[in-house]
Amino acid sequence: MSSSDWVALGSLLVSGLAFAVSYVAYRLQAKTARSDDEKELADQIAAIQSSLAELLPPASDGAVPQSPSMQTFAKNSNVNAALQTLLLRIGTLIQFADLKPDWYQNLVLATAAVHIGDPVTAGPYAEKAVELASRPGARGWNPQTAAIARMLSLRMRASYYFNRGKPDDIDNARNDFRQARELIRNCADAQGPFVTAAQLAELYVRQTDFELDLGHNDHAAALMAKACRQWHETHAPAVRQAVGGLIYGYAHTQRMVPAGTLLTSEFVTGWEEFMRGLGSAAVGPQPPAAQPAAGLSDLHPIRVSPPDGG
Repeated sequence: MSSSDWVALGSLLVSGLAFAVSYVAYRLQAKTARSDDEKELADQIAAIQSSLAELLPPASDGAVPQSPSMQTFAKNSNVNAALQTLLLRIGTLIQFADLKPDWYQNLVLATAAVHIGDPVTAGPYAEKAVELASRPGARGWNPQTAAIARMLSLRMRASYYFNRGKPDDIDNARNDFRQARELIRNCADAQGPFVTAAQLAELYVRQTDFELDLGHNDHAAALMAKACRQWHETHAPAVRQAVGGLIYGYAHTQRMVPAGTLLTSEFVTGWEEFMRGLGSAAVGPQPPAAQPAAGLSDLHPIRVSPPDGG
């Protein structure tokens, strides 16, 4: 080979090496960029979690909750605006970086979108959360973890359905709540009776809230009767106080129906006795007149206090 041939071959090798180095650098840069995108997504999800936490009310001790102040209303409005901005930013990031949020990220995003009343944004996240939670084998979850993940996902999707309100959504939402409660019952042996009762009561109360919004008062009373039954079946004092406070406190925040119509007579009597046993003053109104005690399986409202304003 002549000297010019060697020079040409050397140039070719150098060009090939430069191409290989450039390709590797490109791949590393792409990998780094994706890592940065995923980190940004995680950071934005954390910001949404922090915003949602600001909206959580303090734990109930059984006292009748007070109406929110204007200061609280203004704060919640600001938090909702921040959530809307975060959701828009995350949606853009997911689309242009072609990211695949995991189960928990979809759940958080759906929660935030439902909270601010944005079912268009919430729908895909809620559906994806249920889908991912239904494939526990791919994530190495044990049966109990898988059941809880599915319960949380179904509960969120039910909230989405209730808020969207299309013709079949009410039935779909109720079916999701039923499935969620069945999952909790199936975990009873692993979780124990106390956690199971608390989770079931919370699901009944949560569905009650939607039923009342839609004017289904009899259905709401039926669900609260079942929540009251969970309280009666719980014997640990701390759990009884938490579950009873949830039920009693929720009933007295309602203005769509008289508070007492959501509670069974047995629950009101038992709850007041329980609270006096803890050294607290009697909570809530006494029944206006002696009435025959209704069974806990009764599906109709049970009057234990006069309606507001006569």
